[in-house]
Amino acid sequence: MHRQMKLLQDLQALDHYIDRLRRDVATLDDGEQLRASLERTRTRMEIIKRNYHELHAKATEQERRLKEFDEYLQRREAELYSGKITSARELQLMQVEIDEAKRSREEMDVEMLRVWERMETMKHDIDATERDLEKLERLYEAHMADYRQRRAALEAEIEFHLKERAELTAQIDPELLARYERLRDQLGGTAVAIVEQKACTVCYTLLTPYTLKRLETEDSLVACESCGRLLYDPMLATE
Repeated sequence: MHRQMKLLQDLQALDHYIDRLRRDVATLDDGEQLRASLERTRTRMEIIKRNYHELHAKATEQERRLKEFDEYLQRREAELYSGKITSARELQLMQVEIDEAKRSREEMDVEMLRVWERMETMKHDIDATERDLEKLERLYEAHMADYRQRRAALEAEIEFHLKERAELTAQIDPELLARYERLRDQLGGTAVAIVEQKACTVCYTLLTPYTLKRLETEDSLVACESCGRLLYDPMLATE
């Protein structure tokens, strides 16, 4: 039984190492935060561009209206100075109409200037966001390349040790192996406890003389009376 327990202890050490490798895989940064930041920046870019295009359409429509307004003013001024209208009252009314139209034209110019200023600001925002997006994309691609490389290396090492585990379990008694697996599931991954200075090194309970005597028997399988783990004394295995 001492040899079987030695194999079981070796198996547990291997299982602990495989568990650690799996934890390393699970804790790898898969780029989720970078990906989320990238998506937020892309969404921001889409919103800015959509707003810019809407504003550009508004500016184009306003330019068209300004052109029509200018043509209207030119026609009215041409009529005013054509000499065809002789009524002083009518000429006065027309002059008032033209003056009001010119004031409206000035207000439209001011509004148009504001639109172009907003478009210029948005254009700068688009350029800055594009630079941020390009930087994030490069960062994300580099990060994911490193992540895939690290994950592949860890998974390859896990696969290697799983094969090593299969070779090791083939040497262990099936009933003993089944008990080990049950205890490992129940006790947080540690089913075997080494005995040192007459104590269990997992729960630190001092073993009774009766338990220590049982350990000396070659065909005995002994569990810690406190934590229930299978006890293994390396000193007995070397005797």
